[in-house]
Amino acid sequence: MKDGMTVHFIAPKTNLKDEIGYFQAIVEAIHKRGHPLARDWVEPAYLRLVNSSPEEVIDWSSFCRANIESIAQADMVIAEISTKSFGIGYQVGLAVSQKKPTLLLRREGISKEAFLGGLDHPYVQKKEYTKETIDKIVGTFLEQEDEQSMDIRFNLFIDRKIDNYLKRVSIQEGKTKAEIVRERLRREIDETE
Repeated sequence: MKDGMTVHFIAPKTNLKDEIGYFQAIVEAIHKRGHPLARDWVEPAYLRLVNSSPEEVIDWSSFCRANIESIAQADMVIAEISTKSFGIGYQVGLAVSQKKPTLLLRREGISKEAFLGGLDHPYVQKKEYTKETIDKIVGTFLEQEDEQSMDIRFNLFIDRKIDNYLKRVSIQEGKTKAEIVRERLRREIDETE
């Protein structure tokens, strides 16, 4: 794997002090396999929680905007859903609507109601975990998605001018039109990121 796929990790902040160990284990499993997070929020949120005063006001508007942007940027989503949360359900629904492979994680022994019961979708996997099994579960999900996303096929409609350009360059470079488009896109991505 040259570049890891970007993962957006979703979890409720409701019981962050109690659940930080679980969240850290999930984030560690993601990083261990070379995948960057769309937004690395767990540690900063925890530090803010333990060091803030009760009167501190959270800017929920920018928080929500950051999550929506992170979902759009991510290649896949992992959500810890052991605690019921409207916000988590919303983000999971948004990820699925954008066709992002999504792993829903629930700790063993937690009510199955927290498992978004009605959400049966080809892009969604649901797994129960313990501290001992989380690394393997997250790793398996990431590996499956890496394998499934190696090559993605889609249709591209182009005008005559672009087609003529691709034919000419294809002959000059001895490559297929698809290879040329891929190379140009990769170059553009590398230059802009």
